[in-house]
Amino acid sequence: MSRPTEGIATDAAHSIKQGRTRFRGIDLKTGAEIFHEDLGNQTVNVGEFLGVVAAVKYIIEQDYSPRIIYTDSMTAMAWFKSKRTASRRKTAALLRAEVFLQVMARMVDTIRVEHWDNDGWGEIPADFGLKSRRPAGDHNL
Repeated sequence: MSRPTEGIATDAAHSIKQGRTRFRGIDLKTGAEIFHEDLGNQTVNVGEFLGVVAAVKYIIEQDYSPRIIYTDSMTAMAWFKSKRTASRRKTAALLRAEVFLQVMARMVDTIRVEHWDNDGWGEIPADFGLKSRRPAGDHNL
């Protein structure tokens, strides 16, 4: 499969030093950032999941097409599929996201979430570009 050119790419970043987790979504066709949120001090998995949920909301609210989201997070994909997180830190944002996915299941289930192949396609376009500065062994930036 060749690099996707349509859909929404999502990614998150967590900085231990800054105590900051962010996520954003990029429209693959235009390259435009369509949403960006700072969550404060959360985990990267929480950010990845909430980024996917934000993309789902965007697709539903804007009647965006194609109805496909790309993420490089297997955890976010699993949590999305089960409509429930495995996080031990159940924040209000996580609870709202889970309820949204469950209540809106009929519409949510029309949206595909696919894995972005970083090795084959390069970094996901929503990447924050922090990996090159990551200290050895720190996988949470």
